[in-house]
Amino acid sequence: MIESDGVIQMLEKRVETISDDGWKKIIEDFQKLHENEERMERQLVLEEARKEKEEADKNVEEANKLTELETKRADAAEKQIQDMILFLSSTMDVEAMATVLNMSVDEIEKYI
Repeated sequence: MIESDGVIQMLEKRVETISDDGWKKIIEDFQKLHENEERMERQLVLEEARKEKEEADKNVEEANKLTELETKRADAAEKQIQDMILFLSSTMDVEAMATVLNMSVDEIEKYI
C-alpha cells in the first residue's frame, strides 16, 4: 500500500502541475488575445485617421487649385482694367476717367 500511496501522491502532484500549467496557458492565451484585440483596435483607429488625412489633403489640394484659378482670373481682370485705363488715358484726363469708371483718382493713378 505504501508503494500505492507514493504512486497516488505522484499522480496527484502531476495532476496539480498539469492543472496549474493549464491555467497558466489559458491566462497567457487570454492575455495574448486581449493584446491582439487592442492592437487591432489601434490599427483600425490609425487606418481611419489615415483616410481622414488623405481626404483632408485632397480637400486642401482642391482648395489650392481653386485659389490658383481665382488668382489667375483676378490677375486677368486687373490686366483688363489696366489696359482700359491706359487706353482711356490717351483721350481723357484722370478726373474724367474716375467719373466714367466709378473709381477714385488714386485708384486710377496706380494703373497709369
